Amino acid sequence: MHFRFVRNIATVLIAVVSLAYTTTTRAQQPTFKSGVDMVPLTVTVTDTSGKYVTGLTGSDFQVYEDGVEQPLAFFASDDVPIDVALVLDTSGSMVRDLPLVQSAAIGLVRRLRAVDRAAVVDVKQSARMPQPFTSDRASIETAIDSLSASGDTALYDGLYVALKEFEHERKLAVDVRRQTLVLLSDGLDNNSHVVFDDVLDFARRIDVNIYVIALRSALADVPRRQQDGTILHADYVLNTLTRESGGRVFVPKSARDLSAVYTAIAQELSSQYELGYLPQRSAIEEGFRRVAVRMRPQTNALARTRSGYYAMSRSRTGL
Repeated sequence: MHFRFVRNIATVLIAVVSLAYTTTTRAQQPTFKSGVDMVPLTVTVTDTSGKYVTGLTGSDFQVYEDGVEQPLAFFASDDVPIDVALVLDTSGSMVRDLPLVQSAAIGLVRRLRAVDRAAVVDVKQSARMPQPFTSDRASIETAIDSLSASGDTALYDGLYVALKEFEHERKLAVDVRRQTLVLLSDGLDNNSHVVFDDVLDFARRIDVNIYVIALRSALADVPRRQQDGTILHADYVLNTLTRESGGRVFVPKSARDLSAVYTAIAQELSSQYELGYLPQRSAIEEGFRRVAVRMRPQTNALARTRSGYYAMSRSRTGL
């Protein structure tokens, strides 16, 4: 898929997904229902030691929008399929580590369930998608194995390509699917057309958890006098993306640790919950709305999710 840059993404439709949970048993799948502006939230729950907490019910969660509690309208856990976009930095700085990156990425793909899908985004001097979303494991692995390292890094372009594909898939979906982006990069960008602020704005508009694996060994070729400032900026970019989307940053000591990192991400994905609520505030009120999920005291747990979403009036969404 060739990347086409759209300068002003402020017109991107908000991904306040229309869905309704119409099933009465756990074996049935939740479906989308048009005309209902439900806000979806993917939530990770841990105890105070960081261990994942599973087996919770909807009554264990409290959802707030701009400080006002919202009644929960949708709840699901391990029966929700997952779409994972693997955004892999294959610029020249990755030549030494690319074989380990490929092996670890394939390891994550093999941890996915039959109902899950994955896509591959290749990032070097430009961004492309050699494999769109599919459940065909052989095709995904072939796409990963075919990657080669060279050139500069159009990191922000690659993120935009993946987010745009998620938006497209969300519009086509007939069931609820969790959407996750896994980025492996040192955080440097030197060849994008999209600026970071536009990527961050786009990420805030759709319900995609972003996980980042910051491979610092790729910075070894950066002149020492530039490394401090370069790393600080890369840290800001990567931490902001994950914080706003409800994901995490991993900083392995070397590429040899990548397999364990991808395994940790797979474990988190298998432990998450999907919530949804109907905003109590008027849909006429546009703008960014802060969202928080808190756990009932008896759970002794902590919740992590995206920071909020952009609300758009019905007149602008066409509803």
